Amino acid sequence: MNVLRILRSGAKLQLGHLATDRLMLFGVIVQPFFIAVTVMFMLRHRPDFDPVYVVIGSAVSGLWSTVLFSGTWIIGSERWLGTLELVAGSPPPLMLIFAARLLGTMAYSLLSLVLNYTVGAWLFGYELGLRDPAGFLVSLPLALFALWCVGVLLAPIGVLWRPVARFLTILEYPVFMLGGFMFPILLMPAWSNGISYALPPYWAAEALHATSSGTTQWASLAAVWAALLATSLATLAMAVPFYALVLRRARRAGTLALT
Repeated sequence: MNVLRILRSGAKLQLGHLATDRLMLFGVIVQPFFIAVTVMFMLRHRPDFDPVYVVIGSAVSGLWSTVLFSGTWIIGSERWLGTLELVAGSPPPLMLIFAARLLGTMAYSLLSLVLNYTVGAWLFGYELGLRDPAGFLVSLPLALFALWCVGVLLAPIGVLWRPVARFLTILEYPVFMLGGFMFPILLMPAWSNGISYALPPYWAAEALHATSSGTTQWASLAAVWAALLATSLATLAMAVPFYALVLRRARRAGTLALT
């Protein structure tokens, strides 16, 4: 019950913060809107154009942008406010506290999916139907879980090594391409496919694209879900030692404070 209370409180706190953050509003609302509009204008006359693919791809791009920037700076914000040591010294595990806040990020980022559906259905007049709604209802929470796991991993890295944190912010568009958000990764160089297969965002986009467009049988879809869960859990496991390092610096070395 205490865990549930922490998750609820952390998510509520993060939602309140993101609602007034102009960068996050841009990443969830403005950027996916322009991506969807641009791609639809470019491809709408092609005979093989699938508006659902564009809607889902641009929505996933909004999800990823929000997770990337929020995850990278979520611990850094506590550091700038001078409260990181207090958070680190509180009874709940540090990883649980920031994982709870990132749940709020995932809930907030769902605005991207709603907005992009509106762009396609209202602005362009497309009939956007999910060809496999049951599969999509399974894929969506799994995709959100995958991106949440990536955010949990990014959070401690963003504060432990500040040069690395600046590098992480440029991963937005490379992951757009390697994740196959807007086009299949088969259009990318063959050597990059291995990188894509190791990324949870790729499997998240693959599951959402497959179920929204109805291009995959359930047997193949089960394999996609398995890969999605495997890469997500591996990412979550990788985050554990980094949080331990944050705690060690905060409690013993005292090297995380700005003063």
